[in-house]
Amino acid sequence: MHADAADVEGRSDVPGGATRSGKVRFLTLADLDKRTAAFRETVRIIEEIEADLGGADQLSAGERQLSQRVGVLGALLSDLEARWIRGEPLDAAAYCTVVNAQRRVIETLGLRRRPRDVTPSVRDYLRHVSEAAE
Repeated sequence: MHADAADVEGRSDVPGGATRSGKVRFLTLADLDKRTAAFRETVRIIEEIEADLGGADQLSAGERQLSQRVGVLGALLSDLEARWIRGEPLDAAAYCTVVNAQRRVIETLGLRRRPRDVTPSVRDYLRHVSEAAE
């Protein structure tokens, strides 16, 4: 194993994030550089899926996990498609596999948008009426 930036941070190239000490450090989206196009595209898709499902606060833990899977797969597909349009070769079998994986996750979540209750609370309504009167 060679020393690199990942080793300095206590991670290695070992799958699962195993370190030299044998401890595992799992990465999450929160650990990533939020400035990258890949991160922004992933989050954009996740937020759109969650909004279609009635909002992140209305989702179960499983639905949030599936929304993240859809976002990551969607960002990957966007990258593959852009590279192909740019003229780079495309592994059609791998592309179709990712498309089908994303489709299955989306079908599990449901393809129809769920309406979100936007009725204001009594407190919000009264505040709005009070502000409008001023």
